[in-house]
Amino acid sequence: MKKTTVLLLIAAPIVFSACKKSNDSDPENNPSIYELPYDKEGVTANKAFMESEGRDFVKKIDDLSSNPAIEALKNFNKLEAPEIDITVNAFRKVTAGSQEIEALNHVLSTLTTEKKSYILSKAFGIYNYNQSTKKWDRTASNDKIEFHFPATENGNTNNTVLTITYKNSGKSYVENSTKYDYVYNPQTGNYDVVEINTEETYELPSELMARMTINSSEVMKLSSNYSYHEDKLPQLINVNLSLGSYTANLETKNDNKLAGFKFSFGKGAETLMTFETNSNFSSLSYDNLVNSKDDETLDLFLSANTTFTAGNVTMGAQIDYKTMHNELKTVRDKEPVSPNWDTYFGGIKYPNYNDYGSYEEYQKALNEYYAKWEAANNLYEVAYQKYEKDREVYEKEYYTLLASLLNKHAAAVVVNTKTKKKIAAVTFQLKDDVYQYGNTTVHYYDVEPLLVFGDESKISFEVFGETGFDNLIDDVEALLEKFEH
Repeated sequence: MKKTTVLLLIAAPIVFSACKKSNDSDPENNPSIYELPYDKEGVTANKAFMESEGRDFVKKIDDLSSNPAIEALKNFNKLEAPEIDITVNAFRKVTAGSQEIEALNHVLSTLTTEKKSYILSKAFGIYNYNQSTKKWDRTASNDKIEFHFPATENGNTNNTVLTITYKNSGKSYVENSTKYDYVYNPQTGNYDVVEINTEETYELPSELMARMTINSSEVMKLSSNYSYHEDKLPQLINVNLSLGSYTANLETKNDNKLAGFKFSFGKGAETLMTFETNSNFSSLSYDNLVNSKDDETLDLFLSANTTFTAGNVTMGAQIDYKTMHNELKTVRDKEPVSPNWDTYFGGIKYPNYNDYGSYEEYQKALNEYYAKWEAANNLYEVAYQKYEKDREVYEKEYYTLLASLLNKHAAAVVVNTKTKKKIAAVTFQLKDDVYQYGNTTVHYYDVEPLLVFGDESKISFEVFGETGFDNLIDDVEALLEKFEH
């Protein structure tokens, strides 16, 4: 178990990150959301406020499902959008001789290298939905992909036009992978293992645009721009989408030290939702992200901060990962290793009857096999029981320290931005799950996050969400049903 990975998995669900306070902040007039006073109205009142804000958000986007562009896209999917092949294949096959194939005894008989290039311009064309054949007719185009189809399910004219254009950045991203398959060998009558090495090349755009019109009126527009570092890792991405009165904006920046992400969603002049996160790294590159082991990659992570706002509710989280990661190393290095099955059973082979001259010889070998297996199993059980005890001791120590460090070097809060007071903060404690197997008691330890309110009550996320949000859940379900019909 990689404890560093586990740590991030614990942090991710509440969008943890950590940052230093702004140098130009005014603590007296504009205090950090983590330093705001608690709301004293109690859990029930705060639940009612959060549900009210959620229901208000759902109400404001209630007409999104009936947006003409959404309706047209739903119908586009129902019409079974045409398959667009943007792949260029180059296939090279190297095969050993037949005698070598038999000598390898079905292990690796064929080495295959397959190259694929994904080039969007290969799919350029104008696709018209044919009402008679219920299929798409294609005509050539040198600069775009364009679809003509009905805006509604019962429409009989292609009054919708979806146009996609892009510009090639001149750069490409290459991904290599290996998989194994079986190919029938007529010379031996068996299936030989084939190793397939695939090299996939993706053309990287500098611009990608999309526009939809219905009866010549624009109902959707998307514009996006991309730039890359020399190693092909994205440097800047900007995406802007408009759907009638709705707008969405996304921006990511990466300078190999700081990776930032911003997202906003609004209707008319009102911003309905924002999400922003910034993560600090010692060094960020394609090579150390893709070719490094999990723990090596996570060692690059220093700190981050995140805020999410919807209506008058803001959630924030921060973590000083580097400090916590370094303090965890002394305990993490003590993690016991589970006994290896092959160490005890790898050399014990079940006897083949055809290898013996008589039934008595075979029976003797069979008895010896079972005796060896039982002896090995006894040794394995002893080793595994020791491992289980060591695991319990280790996990209790590790997760006790982890909970303490999360409380010390991380923070997460939910804030009422209308009153500028904290609804709740998050604290962590050791969680002990106890299981009984016959006469054996087994402990599995973990870290449990708890919500802390102004009256100092502590409630688990599960318990907090079990009651008080029925009306909001009904509203969300009703909204989703509108998208399904």
